[in-house]
Amino acid sequence: MAKNPETATVDVELQAYTKNLHRLGTTCMMILLVLTFLPCLYVFLIMGQFPGWGALAGTFAALFGQEITTWIMEPVMYFPMIGVAGSYICFTAGNITNMRIPCALAAQAAVGASTGSPKGDAASVFGMVGSVIVNFIALGIVILFGNWLLSVLPEAVKSAFNYAMPAVFGSLIAVIFNMFGGSKKKEEPKEEK
Repeated sequence: MAKNPETATVDVELQAYTKNLHRLGTTCMMILLVLTFLPCLYVFLIMGQFPGWGALAGTFAALFGQEITTWIMEPVMYFPMIGVAGSYICFTAGNITNMRIPCALAAQAAVGASTGSPKGDAASVFGMVGSVIVNFIALGIVILFGNWLLSVLPEAVKSAFNYAMPAVFGSLIAVIFNMFGGSKKKEEPKEEK
């Protein structure tokens, strides 16, 4: 069966887009990798401090042991939901599970797109970019005005912050409980007529 010429054109354009996306994404990730190590290089080269190879090896081993499953599983689990562009955004901006994925899925649901389709990939990118922008704005406000905001809050509101962590852990426990069937509704017996 011959391919529709219109479909063939879309396939070629999608391949070119993906190739350019990988080029740009890889370049950005490499730049960010170098920027990540700049503070360490500053401390080593300018300040003359070095923790020693043993401390570095021990830290690397501990992090490797803790994170290896995450490094493998997250890309495998999330790629079908967010696509190539979404993967670069997620692994650059962070907060994947608790912020980027829910925004991506909400955007896909809002436009009626299925996961893994070009429309779904585009929707997830817009959702995640929106979440990154909102995150930057919120962080900027907190960084610039956080101390002032804390100084004008009433003491009752400040003391409520002591309950923030218990509330977060309580909500996580509720989510885990629901994952294992804690919220299954019991079927009510049907009345026979």
